[in-house]
Amino acid sequence: MKKLTLLIFICLALNLFSQKLLVNDLKIVDYELISDNKIEIKSYTTIDKKGNLTVYSDSWDGKNYFQYQLTLEEISQINSLANKNIESFVKQKQLNKNEYFAGNPKFISYTFKGKIYSLCFIEPFMNNEFMNIMKILNSKIYKHDENAKIPLLTNDFKKIETEIIERSKIDNYLPTKAVIIQN
Repeated sequence: MKKLTLLIFICLALNLFSQKLLVNDLKIVDYELISDNKIEIKSYTTIDKKGNLTVYSDSWDGKNYFQYQLTLEEISQINSLANKNIESFVKQKQLNKNEYFAGNPKFISYTFKGKIYSLCFIEPFMNNEFMNIMKILNSKIYKHDENAKIPLLTNDFKKIETEIIERSKIDNYLPTKAVIIQN
């Protein structure tokens, strides 16, 4: 009986003290805009309540899925998204004079207390607090650790593509991708 009580106490303590993600249905998508109604998903990342980060990647090593476990500290930092409106992380809405952007835009979406927050963005437009969160996530999203590979999952990207296209109409200040031509 003492062992059972001890086991129950340990399980309760672990559940109480383990850090959980405060935001639900967190998605981060790296995409390329092909036309007004067409995008190509380069990476699609989801994070569940327990901090399991799953990444779909279509890049230099083909189409792969990876899964990583976020640390308690990383989850705590990501939880700071819940304290603010996502749009408050935008520090600027245009590039500086003679500045160009040749990367891909990103999309972030999550639910907090029943409300959906989303944003299309490029990293140069975001403030330091947001970029600190993105550094944590990017270190895993683009890692491509062979030991973290998981079997290919089936995803219907149509819904997320529609969400991105709709949100990009709101965030219409993002620059078009600069094409650099070398002679």
